[in-house]
Amino acid sequence: MKINLSNQKISNRVKQSPATSAKASFRIRHLEGYKAGNKKRTYQIEDRRVPVMVRGGLPGIPMATPKRATKSQHRMDIPLNIPGAEIHLPAIPAIGFSWRFVSGALSLALILALYLLWTSPVFRISEVMVSGLNRITLKELNLELNLVDHPIFTVDPQTVSDKIGKLFPEFSQVNLKVRLPNKVFINVEERIPMLVWKQDGRTLLIDANGYAFPMRGQSTNLPKLTIEAHSAPFGLTMENVDNQAARFLPADMVSGILSLNALLPDGAVLVYDQEHGLGWKDKRGWNVYFGEISNISLKMKIYNMLVSKLKKEEIKPNLISVEYVHAPYYRTER
Repeated sequence: MKINLSNQKISNRVKQSPATSAKASFRIRHLEGYKAGNKKRTYQIEDRRVPVMVRGGLPGIPMATPKRATKSQHRMDIPLNIPGAEIHLPAIPAIGFSWRFVSGALSLALILALYLLWTSPVFRISEVMVSGLNRITLKELNLELNLVDHPIFTVDPQTVSDKIGKLFPEFSQVNLKVRLPNKVFINVEERIPMLVWKQDGRTLLIDANGYAFPMRGQSTNLPKLTIEAHSAPFGLTMENVDNQAARFLPADMVSGILSLNALLPDGAVLVYDQEHGLGWKDKRGWNVYFGEISNISLKMKIYNMLVSKLKKEEIKPNLISVEYVHAPYYRTER
């Protein structure tokens, strides 16, 4: 292809055609001869097409989408003892590793394990074993707790122990242990009642530390020492100990009551009045009050001397008070 162009025009056309310059390379050869009169040179342009390498893309030029490389498969060839002979084993596909697949598998396995643990009969409580019971029966305890046939994982030892302490104030200590797959062990320590407190048609049992708790049903092996009270001590009410263990009497008062009971004549019944304190009903027909449980031996001597004096004077009292050792007194029937 021959084109007659001036040097200026060739230069301008090359500069104004970037697409053409990107697609081809030109080589200009000088040809022989001049045309007469115009002094124009004749040039020959040869077009050599080369592959186009583009980065980032050019506007108006479509881009080919690169194909994703496929995972290669590994073929295994095993040579034999015969020259030129070999065995071609089937190609083994390359398996890729995915953390998403591992995470999903672990989550599914965890959900399945939780479901089996929750519903499996192996992990349901089959028996509650209790030691230390004396007055309370195992049947009464199981009816209140209702743990049998529940999943073992739902049992919180501290929560159940607190519940037992509230439901059964007779227990001074409660220890609970859970053992897989389905066993619950409870060890309790019952309070030992030392005296019976009767007031307003209700009956309480009181231990050596002064804690009172209600009497359940027809209890047996009750203490013989009974106090008939007209009012509760220290402003307490019977409702304070209806459903929970509460400090009803000071421990030293319980100890004093036991000491006083050992000195009482046969057939005497202990009584309590908030105004006069502790005393008893004498079988000869009057009430005796000692007030606070202190100086019991001295108060007992004063009482016996006062009774001897009243007997000599043939006075039948209705009340004898030795609450104050320096000012004992008596009252007669009106």
